[in-house]
This record gives sequence, C-alpha cells and structure tokens, in this order.
Amino acid sequence: MRRHPFALAGLFATSLLCMAPTDAGAQAPPAEGAVGCDDSVDVDRFRYLRQLTLDLWGRVPTEAELRALVDQESVPDATVDALLASPEFDTFLTRHHADLLFPNINGLDFVSPSALLLPAQYAGAQGDPTRLFNLFVSFYERRELYAPCKDEPAEFDENGEPVFEELPDGTRREGYVMVEPYWAPGTEVKVCAAEAATQATNSAGVACTTAQGMFSGECGCGPNLEHCADYYVALGMISNLRDQMMRMVLEPIHAGRPYTELLTDVHEPINGPLAHYYKHLAPMAIDPLVLVPPVPPAELADVQYSDAEWVTYERTPALHSGVLTSLSYLLRFQTARARANRFYNAFLCEPFQAPTDGLPSPNDACSQEPNLRERCGCNYCHSRLEPAAAHWARFAEAGTMYIDPALYPVFEPRCAACAEHPERACDPLCEKFYVTDIGHEKERPFAGVLKAYEWRDRAEIENVEAGPRKAVEAAIADGRLASCTVTKVFERLYRREPTPEEKNVDLPALATAFQSGGFDFKALVKALVTAEGYRRMVR
Repeated sequence: MRRHPFALAGLFATSLLCMAPTDAGAQAPPAEGAVGCDDSVDVDRFRYLRQLTLDLWGRVPTEAELRALVDQESVPDATVDALLASPEFDTFLTRHHADLLFPNINGLDFVSPSALLLPAQYAGAQGDPTRLFNLFVSFYERRELYAPCKDEPAEFDENGEPVFEELPDGTRREGYVMVEPYWAPGTEVKVCAAEAATQATNSAGVACTTAQGMFSGECGCGPNLEHCADYYVALGMISNLRDQMMRMVLEPIHAGRPYTELLTDVHEPINGPLAHYYKHLAPMAIDPLVLVPPVPPAELADVQYSDAEWVTYERTPALHSGVLTSLSYLLRFQTARARANRFYNAFLCEPFQAPTDGLPSPNDACSQEPNLRERCGCNYCHSRLEPAAAHWARFAEAGTMYIDPALYPVFEPRCAACAEHPERACDPLCEKFYVTDIGHEKERPFAGVLKAYEWRDRAEIENVEAGPRKAVEAAIADGRLASCTVTKVFERLYRREPTPEEKNVDLPALATAFQSGGFDFKALVKALVTAEGYRRMVR
C-alpha cells in the first residue's frame, strides 16, 4: 500500500542523522536521553529557512518570507510542503539531475555539417558578413570549401539557374537571394543562391531531403531552408534537447508518480523546434547517426517550428526507456559501455573501477585477448560492464538510431563476405554495424555478425533484446536504485558522505521506506531536510 506523500518525513525525522560534523570534522553525538535525536533542539528558524531556500530554490528567502516566521516558534511543516510544491523547487531537481546525467552535447553531434549554414564572415568574406552559405554546396558549386557567394543580388538564366562568375583562380561565384527561413517567419535573410535552391533531387536522382543528397553538394536547402539550420538554430536545438531531458525528469515528480518513471517511460515531450528537427534535419545526419528519430515524423506533420507548446508522444520501439534512451543521453554517451557506465554510476552507485594493483604488461599473451571479458586486467571491469552495456546494444553508437532487427538481422551474409575478402570494398552499413574487420582469429566466427552481438552469451543476448528497461527493473526489484537515490540526495543536501552508521542503518531504512512508499521523490527530500541532522547543520 502506498504511503501518504510525506509519510517518509515522519519516519525519518528522528533518525540517527542528527549526527552532524563539528568544526573539527568529528561527529557530534545525539542529545542525551533521545532515541536517535532530540526533536526539541533549538534551531534558529530564520537560518533554517535560509538553508532550505538555498538548497531547494537556489536563493535566499525574501524579507516577506522571513517576516512570516516572526510569530512562529519554528519553520512550520506546511512551509516545507510549500517549498517542495513551488515551481522554484525545479532549481534543485534540475541541478541534481544535471549532475547525474551530464546533459551537455555539441551541435554537430546532431546537426549534420551537410545541413549547416554558416555566415560569410566564417570564411573571412568581405562586404555584408551575414549572408549564409554551406561548405558542401560551396565545394561543389563554387569549387572551394570556404567560399561564400558574392555580396550582391543573384542573376538567373532562362532556366532559372543562378549565373556564376568564373574567377581567374578557377573558382566561381554567384550572388545571394533573400529567403524567409522557417526559424524566423516574417523576416528575410541573405542566402547564397545555390544554397537556397529548392530542387527535389540532385543530378543522380538522389532526393535532396536525404543526407546523401546534401552531401553531394548539388542540393539546396529546400523551401524556407527547411532541411538546413544556421548556427543559432543549432544552439537552440541544444537548449531544447536539454529541456526535453529535464521535462522527462520533472514530469513524474511533479505529478506525484513513481520517480522510477524517469528511467522507464516510453514517451517523450516534443515542441515545435524538435518536431522540425525530427521531420527535416534528422534525415540529414549520417555520423553520428540520428537519421531515424524516435517519434515517426508522420505523427508530427502538423507541428510547426514556431509551436512552443510541449506535447507528449510515444516513442518507437517499445525498447525505449525514459531518459536512458533520450537523444541527449545517447549523444552525450556515445557507446553502449559509456551509457551503461553512467547509469551504474548515477543511479546504482556502482562505478566500474580498474584493479588497485594496475594492469599487467601489454606484452603478456592474455593482454592480446580480443574479448575484453578475458583480457588481463580489463576483465576486472568488463566481466560486469559488457553484460550491462548489452542493454544499449540495439541503439547505434556515435548516434541514436534504433538498430531495428527487421532491417538489421543478427547475421548479414554480404557483410560476412566482406569480412572474408577484405580486398573488396565494403558496404558502409556493414562497416558501421557488422563485424567486418577480423583483427584476431578468435573474431573470425563473428564475421558478418551484428556488432551488438559479438562475444555475447545467451544472458547478454537477452539483455540486448530487452533494452535498458530490464536493467532498471532489476535495480528496482533488488533495491539498488532506491538505495543509490537516497544516498545521492543525502550527499547533495548534507554536503558530505554518510557516516558508517548512517550508511548501514539509517539510509537503508529510508531506502526501504522510499521504495515501499511508491518512490515519492518529494517525500524523500522532505524526510532529509526535516531530519535533525540537516537542521543541526544550520546552527
């Protein structure tokens, strides 16, 4: 049965967490005659409120908030509830989870260079430096990589093609046109005429709405520049992806649903800029590979770039698992091992660490073992890391695309043939997703096998096919997720590691209550900030 949202606070307020560090770094004992703590300890209520607002809201209390305590003997329980219910509590939530998830990515991680528009000043061009050009179009059409068009209006021939001026150095230039871009409706920007082209295909018949078309340099950016982005659009996408991740974190906490949903939900929020990205810019990416967005673009057909509202959509496939398969997470941690490592560090408090006595000599025979589970020294971590990483193995490394079994079977004969005949040119998809480079004889049985399945035993294959949610559900069932969550929040609020007694007695009790109480995150925070150990910190 689920507890009242703040039942944990009452359970924990009289715990041994009253032991707070003294100035000398030792531990102050609990008050005499108390069971755990003396609830009657005289704590300056004004300083206590100041500590609460600093920790939970990121600011000191206002004069009005302090005056409200003048006729109070202590900070009322209702005041703590109000702090946790306020939108300002998002300050704590976002800072805490940003420290766990590291949601910092680079614009080029998800906006392909073939779709990026740069200002002419990037190439040191004279005249108005604001006109936009693209490196690939420039190389193909103007015969030089860093060559924006002329700072004058373009001229067109009878077929509507821009007229280029041939220059003595072998390069050529055309003028610019004025275009109303999708990111600034109602305004116009200068765009080199070749980049502003709206043709459907290049000369080989490849669609200009694909990465192959744009990489050819023959394609323009389409109507309203829809499948290109300038520098500021790319920066805005970084902000929107971070906001998306934090919304996935905050939504279950705000709604009073189990905290674990941030790691298991198959849905994600999308606004106008992200919808435009999924529809027009994701197909431009090759490496890192986004290409196929988690929400089908057809479902976003009516969403415009200018739409600021966030709407929740269901991702496909069902293997998606909360923030652990969000674009921000997959692009920030670009290998299955890195993704598993961050999850184990942030939510299970189980880092993968090398042996204390170091690694053996690289000249040892076992140091040449291709299977990291068996390589000397490496096996210390990888015997645990590889099964954990298997949960993310169906999501492309150096990208985000789900490697659909219907399109990418476990074994691909043409890729095996490529591995057996290295003198032949290999299909790029084989090289990226399949074992084609046989560097050791032990790898030969895996020729043509999907890299996600290399070296996997039956248990690991089950992890591959179940996805990250299986790892989360196991950690929920055995209590590791609850235990680590409690420890991480404790360390943030108390600014120290728990004492041995807190670690072995108090925090396990709170973790048990947190789990049995339905993973109510606000109740957990309230329990910690109303405990005497926290209150004594402000004396």
